Amino acid sequence: MSISKGCCLLRQIQPPHAPFGYTKGGKPHKRPLSNKKEGLCPVKDCQHSFRHCPNPKQVIWQHLGYYLSPMCAEVPFSPFRQAHVQMHQQMKAELANKRTEREKKKRQKESRKKWKAKNELNKGNNEVTEAAVEKLVEMWLKAE
Repeated sequence: MSISKGCCLLRQIQPPHAPFGYTKGGKPHKRPLSNKKEGLCPVKDCQHSFRHCPNPKQVIWQHLGYYLSPMCAEVPFSPFRQAHVQMHQQMKAELANKRTEREKKKRQKESRKKWKAKNELNKGNNEVTEAAVEKLVEMWLKAE
């Protein structure tokens, strides 16, 4: 008798609210899917979809980078692998064209300062938080 009551209770549980809709498997999406092509491999012959991932752009870069590595299961001269390598190079060139030299140097400088701040906080056995790192970086940038 207690088993049947439990089954009835399970049926009454409402599914969680999903503001971004549901996946094909019935799970709620974690983020909005604005662009239909976002999260799909840009190579025409490849049917991989990464729309389920929290950051599909990063996963696509990793996917394309896999075909550059010697550990790739594809034959080095296969057209499928070459298409991925070419797409990786094309996307890399497009990204490089978007940034100017000044922006690149500024980003590198900020990154270098952040790493230096993290290392300094680690040496002093201080708590490494984003706020503490930002505070140190701001102090160094003001001093310059």
